[in-house]
Amino acid sequence: MSHDIYVFGSTCRGEVTPTSDVDVLVVPFSRNRSQYPHEWSVYTPEVIKEYFNKGRLFAWHLYLEAKCVHCYGDQPFLSSLGPPAPYSTITDDIDDLEVLLKESLNELKNGTSNVVYELGIAHTAIRDIAMCASWAMLEQPCFSADAPYRLPVECPLEYSIYRLIMLARHSSTRGIKIDFDPTYAVRAITEATLTKWVDSLREAI
Repeated sequence: MSHDIYVFGSTCRGEVTPTSDVDVLVVPFSRNRSQYPHEWSVYTPEVIKEYFNKGRLFAWHLYLEAKCVHCYGDQPFLSSLGPPAPYSTITDDIDDLEVLLKESLNELKNGTSNVVYELGIAHTAIRDIAMCASWAMLEQPCFSADAPYRLPVECPLEYSIYRLIMLARHSSTRGIKIDFDPTYAVRAITEATLTKWVDSLREAI
């Protein structure tokens, strides 16, 4: 079939957990996108090339981690692109993610009925903010789920709580059942000084 298929994410990093999924990227060289599972990421060659040219963080994620498991041409399409342009939108991306984090925290503080969903959104925002900051703070960007705890600026949220809200994210996106009372997690995450942490990251980069 006329496509390249890649695996990336926790599978390639050796960070698989019982709730992990397998991140799959398909680069189709035909117009038919309906043949692929909806869980897979499907990007046309033109979009991937644009991401590489603009230095999108996702492009760096693929460049550093993606492993080709099926190649349509003489060489994998990603390999033909070379390294992406430097990642240059750190500040804007962190600003956008902080808005998402604050909105989620406000929902949790105000007694939302969608507690598990909002905990999952908060987890994604915290993780992605750290991934963005890692570009400037580490030798190379970190795409680990534990990125907030690999930065030189200490994350104020207890790690065990972070792992719980990660399960909340998996529950929201993958339908995985969670077996903990989220009340404690809500209290811990709303009391943590996360906005100050984001400010400290900005100062550090």
